[in-house]
Amino acid sequence: MTVYEFELRFSAPPGDHVVDALYEAGWDDALIAFDPDTGGEGWGTFRREAPSAIQAVVSAIRQGRRAEVDLLGVTEDYVSLAEIAERTGRTLAAVDHWATGRRGAGGFPEPRVPRPRVSLYSWAEVTIWLVEHGLAAMSPADVEIARICEVADATLRARRLQNHLAEAEREELNLAVA
Repeated sequence: MTVYEFELRFSAPPGDHVVDALYEAGWDDALIAFDPDTGGEGWGTFRREAPSAIQAVVSAIRQGRRAEVDLLGVTEDYVSLAEIAERTGRTLAAVDHWATGRRGAGGFPEPRVPRPRVSLYSWAEVTIWLVEHGLAAMSPADVEIARICEVADATLRARRLQNHLAEAEREELNLAVA
């Protein structure tokens, strides 16, 4: 089995019982960061052994729900060029050249959050591009977990946001995107 690394963000009411409940629900393979005195947000950093990335992430989500925490999202998918350089062991100049098309195969993923100084890119899209063009040594597990985390994060955020809609609006939206 493969070990997958990812984070789940959550929110919970104050109390020591939250960390205990998460551990008892199965987060014994996660480092949990949460201030039980103030409540609010926390996260679990996982190194989970599983047959696939989807099974690793889904099992952690189910366990978080059993512990009755509000799951906010999965590993942040947005990275800067500097973070891409750090994760791939390349220089910032090399990554900038890929992004601008001055070097490499071209077709580098467009930024998800374009900014004048520091744009943010989808790590899932970047890992796929790097592997396709042989520009960084990424394990299949690294690519798989990045892709699954991107989708899981979007799904959790969308479900949380849908709770702010009236039932009729939620049903209409679900029918439109089904």
